[in-house]
Amino acid sequence: MCNTLALLGLITLLMFGDLASAEEVYVTANGERVNALDVFQDCDVCPEMIVLPLGEFQMGSTVREANAAQLSGYLTINTYLITKLDPSDYELKLRQSFSNLGIDPDRPEEGLRRYYASGKVVQQDDPQYSVNPFLHEVPRHQVTIDLPIAMGRNEVTREEWAACVEDGGCEMGQKDLPRYKYSSCESAVDCTPNPDTRVRFRLPKGPHATHPRSPMTGMTYYEMLDYTSWLNKKVGADVYRVPTEAEWEYAARAGTTTRYAQGDTLTLEQANFLNYRFEDVDGESVWKLDFGSARELLPVDNLDAANDWGLRHMSGNAGEFTSSCGEGPHRGFKSSSQYLAADADRPDCKRSIKGGAYAGHAELARPARRVAISSDFWAPAVGFRVVRDLTPEQ
Repeated sequence: MCNTLALLGLITLLMFGDLASAEEVYVTANGERVNALDVFQDCDVCPEMIVLPLGEFQMGSTVREANAAQLSGYLTINTYLITKLDPSDYELKLRQSFSNLGIDPDRPEEGLRRYYASGKVVQQDDPQYSVNPFLHEVPRHQVTIDLPIAMGRNEVTREEWAACVEDGGCEMGQKDLPRYKYSSCESAVDCTPNPDTRVRFRLPKGPHATHPRSPMTGMTYYEMLDYTSWLNKKVGADVYRVPTEAEWEYAARAGTTTRYAQGDTLTLEQANFLNYRFEDVDGESVWKLDFGSARELLPVDNLDAANDWGLRHMSGNAGEFTSSCGEGPHRGFKSSSQYLAADADRPDCKRSIKGGAYAGHAELARPARRVAISSDFWAPAVGFRVVRDLTPEQ
């Protein structure tokens, strides 16, 4: 009888073990029990967090998607000239770039994968630098999210950042300056460009720039680490951090495989971006700007901007820093834990920024898009959201 019960128990485990793990229960800092897609706050000034389900996804984009992004209304902008790429000229340059590397121009995906894995990438020969910057998103690869996490429902807001400043955790040693003196460190006298002495630049034009629920922007990556350290002190555990780009893209896609979480197109009702495009007028390409674009940061509660998991403004509004070093193409890691471990000993690399921005074209707001920016970079269009490590309930 005992052997029969043991056998039945083993069969049940084999049949339903995955279901049990999919419904994992976690406990927050204040003792609340949560599971996938629940919203919680660890403290009254902590960001709202959404528990992400464990799973896997296709990270990055294909060469085809990267080429479409480059040609779909993408502009080459000089000081005095705005032009549209010539598709035939672009195709010729791209094919030649592939051929120069010994890659079949008609089937470049696997050839690029081998080239990037070789460790012998030469920047001036790499088509992502010489022809199409969207190839920075290649190769597409499957990633398993093996670390349970919750992601910030919103970009970190001005009121959330202010709580850290008032508590002495952020902007240590900073001084308030009149708005007319807000400038970059490079134009200030006797200014050393580090997080404590950098002259502040917080207020882009627009009525929403100082709204308490607007995204906090204008911080360096190092200052973002000050914020997560402060959160960890508030909850008494080392659980908050800046997300890796794998975690960020997994959250942004929310289980979808389309170009955006909302589908293959994006509207101004769904995201805050700058909608500019070329239209054919009497046989000529004419540049058009949709003046329905906000052209400024919006409070995080604005628009119908949540994806299927409830995460808002993953596309558009503020660009968002991740903790991943973003130089070169994707490294093709198979798990989120590998992405987290890869850059633990690289404090000063160029970080991958995701999500586009209010002043950027829709192609920049695709979850696959990534731009490598120095850790000490700061801008009025760039902020971040936080991620929280979770431990299953015992």
